[in-house]
Amino acid sequence: MSNVRSISTPSPVAALLAIALLAAPTPAPIEQQFDQCAGEGDAAPALRIDACSALIASNALNPTNLAAAYDNRGNAYAAEHDFDLAIADYEQATKLNPDDATAFVNLGLAYAGNGTYDRAVVAYDRALALRPNDTAILDSRGLAYAKLGQFDHAVADYDAALKLAPSAAIFFDRGNAYAGESQYDRAIADYNAALKLEPNSATVLNNRGLARAAKGQYDGAVADYDAALKLEPNSAFAFNNRGLALAQQGHDDRAIVDFDRAIQIDPNYATAYYNRGLARQRNGDTKAGAADIAKAKQIDPGIASR
Repeated sequence: MSNVRSISTPSPVAALLAIALLAAPTPAPIEQQFDQCAGEGDAAPALRIDACSALIASNALNPTNLAAAYDNRGNAYAAEHDFDLAIADYEQATKLNPDDATAFVNLGLAYAGNGTYDRAVVAYDRALALRPNDTAILDSRGLAYAKLGQFDHAVADYDAALKLAPSAAIFFDRGNAYAGESQYDRAIADYNAALKLEPNSATVLNNRGLARAAKGQYDGAVADYDAALKLEPNSAFAFNNRGLALAQQGHDDRAIVDFDRAIQIDPNYATAYYNRGLARQRNGDTKAGAADIAKAKQIDPGIASR
């Protein structure tokens, strides 16, 4: 099932061991650097990086606090999507304080951020060795396994997390993993469970619609997309998906209207251009259809092969 969206968006975690002040009284500027490095007061990433860098260069921190400084600077780099620098800092943090699960979690998130999911799994393994019953870490490792296409491992992690603390997000993620294995009945059951806990989630409704469409249940899929659009009326994703379901039912005119709306919302939505092009061609408008498909390929050259 393509175009599955995820509501699980883990973010780097601030170092659990706050950067402690030195035993001796410290000047006010140093205290301010501690606060800024830890991100207090919503300090901007650049300011956090500068403060952490100054602390790291000071040679005044013990190993635990130095590890926290590296960890917090890594968070600031991650906030700027500079995952390579974030990874370097998290690696330093884990070497200085190998008993800090938070640094391993953040390392896993950074590896996931740059698409290195196998290394993310290794980092989450280390974190879970320290905190084996942490549902957030289990969920994050499950997401990494799912990205690797290892859906059985992903489901096992979600199973373990759900036994500890059922949540809509984890039911949703497990549903996505089942959908990745084309186990659509199980996926729908998990989306249903997620919706019982969070009935107003447009994202879950969208993905349940995709699972229903994959089973040929187009009326149910359209109903899910309708409900999602009531919650998020400017969702290009939902308009595109509803258009696909309508097209599968032979309603190309109505499908084109939905693809139009998706493109109005997101003018660079290659999938919507491609789908509209196919619908227009089926309707006999070969010229406009070809133009749409060409536009889709311009935006995403590999779209026709998926």
